[in-house]
Amino acid sequence: MKTREGQLLAGAILLVAVLAIILPILVMYVQNETKWSVKQGQNTNAFQLAEGALERGYQKVIESTQTWAAVQAGQALPGMAFNFSFTDLAGGSYAVSVTSGPNLGEVTIIGVGRDKKNGETRALKAVYANSLMSDVSIAAAKGVTMNGNNIEVEWGSVSSPRAISILGKLHPSYWSAAGIDKDTDGPGGNNCDSPNCWWWHSYYAALPPMPSISFSDYKSSAIAAGNDPCGHAYYQPGNWSTNCDSLNGKTYYIEGNWTDFRSAIKGNIIVIGNLTFSNGSQPTVGAYNATVPPEAWKQYCNDWAYYRTNFDPTLPVATPACFGNINTSYRPNLVKSINPAIHGLVYVGGDLKLPNGGGSDDLLHGAIVVNGTADINSNSHCRVYYDPDIAAGIITTNINLVRQSWQDTLTPWPAALP
Repeated sequence: MKTREGQLLAGAILLVAVLAIILPILVMYVQNETKWSVKQGQNTNAFQLAEGALERGYQKVIESTQTWAAVQAGQALPGMAFNFSFTDLAGGSYAVSVTSGPNLGEVTIIGVGRDKKNGETRALKAVYANSLMSDVSIAAAKGVTMNGNNIEVEWGSVSSPRAISILGKLHPSYWSAAGIDKDTDGPGGNNCDSPNCWWWHSYYAALPPMPSISFSDYKSSAIAAGNDPCGHAYYQPGNWSTNCDSLNGKTYYIEGNWTDFRSAIKGNIIVIGNLTFSNGSQPTVGAYNATVPPEAWKQYCNDWAYYRTNFDPTLPVATPACFGNINTSYRPNLVKSINPAIHGLVYVGGDLKLPNGGGSDDLLHGAIVVNGTADINSNSHCRVYYDPDIAAGIITTNINLVRQSWQDTLTPWPAALP
C-alpha cells in the first residue's frame, strides 16, 4: 500500500514539475500572441495607409494635363515630395513621393504609411505610364487599309475601332473593335490568331480610346514658331500644298488639307483636314541610329525570321513564346540605322493617304494618329517605324495612366517629418 502511495506522490510531483515548466511557457506564448496580433494589426494598418498614399499620389497626377506635364518636367508637386504628413485616414499618417521616370512618359509614386500607436511603417512603390498609344504606331478612328505589297509597319501595332484590311501581312500585331480581314466568321467566332491569340484581335471590346490631341497647344506652338526655313508660316489657316524641309523640331499646323506632301520634317505635323503624300520617293531628314524599342520583338512572333533578318540576326532561331514569356526583352540597346522623311508625330483630322510607287523609303519614325481612314496601300517600299518617345510626348487633353509595376519597398518614414 505504501508503495502505491509513493507512486502516486511521485506522479503528483512530476505533474507539478511539468506544469511548472509548461505554464510559464503558455503564459509567455499567450502574451506574445497578443503582442504579435497587435503588431500584425498595426502592420496591416500601415500597409493600408501606404495604399492610401499611392492612391492620393495617383489622383494628384491625373487631376490635369498640366500636372502631368509638370511631373514630366521634373517639378515637385506640392506635398508630394515626402515633405508633408497626411492624417486624413484613420489609424495613422502617410507621406507621398511623386517623381518622373524611370522611363519617358512614366511616373513613380512611393507611399509610406505609419501606424499611430507604435510607429509601425510600410512602404509601397508603383510605376505608371501614360499609355496614350500603348505601342501603337498607327491609330485610325475610321479604319485602316494596308494592302500594298511593300508597306511595312515596324516596332508598333496598328489599331482602329473600325475594320482593318491587311491581307497577307504577318506583322505587326493588329487590333480592331470591328473586323479584320483574317477573321471569316464574324464577331461570334474565333476573333484572334490561334493558338497564341496575339497577332491580331478583331471585335476587341477593350480597345483603348483614341488620343485626345490638345490642338490649342500645337496651334500656339506653330504660331510662335514663325516661319519655316523656306519663309512659309508654320501655321496655315487654310489648305496647303507647298513643301519645305524643316529639321528644327518645329510643329506645322494646317487648318485645311495638305496635298502633294513631299518634305523632310523633324518635328510634328498637325493637319486638321486630309493629308495626301506625293507619289515617289520622299526627301529625308538624314540617316541616324534609331533605338529599337525593347518590346518591339513582340510584334513579330508570327514573323520571327523577318525580325531576325532585319534587326538582329544574333537572336535565337526559335520563335519565342510571346504570351508566357511576356516580360522578356531582347537586346534593349539594339539600334537600327534609318533615314526617314518624318521624325515626329503625324496627326490627320481627315483621311491619310501614303505615297504609291517610287523608291525605297523609310517614311516615318514616330507615331500616326488619324481621325478618318488611313490608306496605307503603298507600293513604294515605305516603312513606318514606331518611336515610343514620340508617342510619350504627345500633348493631349486627357491622361490614360496604366500601372506598369507595384511592389513593397524598404523606404523608411521621412526623417524630416514628425
